[in-house]
Amino acid sequence: MSSARAFLRGIIDYAGLFPPARLRMDDAVREYARYRRGNDRDLLGRFILPASTLDEFSAAAGPFLSDDDPDIWRLSAIVSALNDSELEDIKDFNREHTGIVVDAIEMPVHSEDDVNWAAELYRDSFSLFLEPTLAGGSSALLHSIAKAGVSAKLRTGGVVATAIPPATAVLSFIDTCDALALPFKATAGLHHAIRGEYALTYETQAPRGMMYGYLNVFLAAVFHRAGLPASVLLDLLEETDSASITFDDAGACWRGNLADAAQLLAARRSLALSFGSCSFTEPVDEAKQLHLI
Repeated sequence: MSSARAFLRGIIDYAGLFPPARLRMDDAVREYARYRRGNDRDLLGRFILPASTLDEFSAAAGPFLSDDDPDIWRLSAIVSALNDSELEDIKDFNREHTGIVVDAIEMPVHSEDDVNWAAELYRDSFSLFLEPTLAGGSSALLHSIAKAGVSAKLRTGGVVATAIPPATAVLSFIDTCDALALPFKATAGLHHAIRGEYALTYETQAPRGMMYGYLNVFLAAVFHRAGLPASVLLDLLEETDSASITFDDAGACWRGNLADAAQLLAARRSLALSFGSCSFTEPVDEAKQLHLI
């Protein structure tokens, strides 16, 4: 397996229900089932859905489940703060199904109380990802998330240009997570491999914005851990030339900076875990266009 393929293994959590795709549940489930059977299934992670739609998911997934499938469908449920009933719904879902499991929870947090409430409720039974807002800085909440022993979530974009955070905020998030040994996942706006100006939605004549590439964000995490200075890492987050990033069997190179295969995999295992995308084919196709896989 090439270093790029190993680096990208399980990196894409499928979020087809969410903007800008906004697929119907039956369509999103059908697509996920297709990706699970495809040649690039090793890049596929969890199916992301609101906890409130678990019954709808169950009905849609039934025709695609098989006793012959050795791999469990892993789901990540997005919950809301202070809603205890969602935990019981999720537990009921897991008890009633074989071959499918909600094993991760995601939730926005706005205070230390939110962090502690979520950790108390979900930490012992699920992988828990808590998303602080980047506005005004996220350091205090990231410290609370690390203290609670769970993981963080970084929002890197949205369907409007103002939802895309500056590179300084993204780097600050990565820096704090690395210092705290706090794993994180990313979400929103990472359909593309390399930073560039892209359409923000799939609408005709959609507005455009400078979106991050998943290679920018995940390699920034790798090279941060390798000790590159902030000024260089900001350049990496803002890199728009795909030719500047290369992979071979030994590892990855960006403008003379090298990360070996062990460093790549270590960062994926314990720092930058995955990213949610409403498209699976776009990030995969771009990796192929760049001859990464």
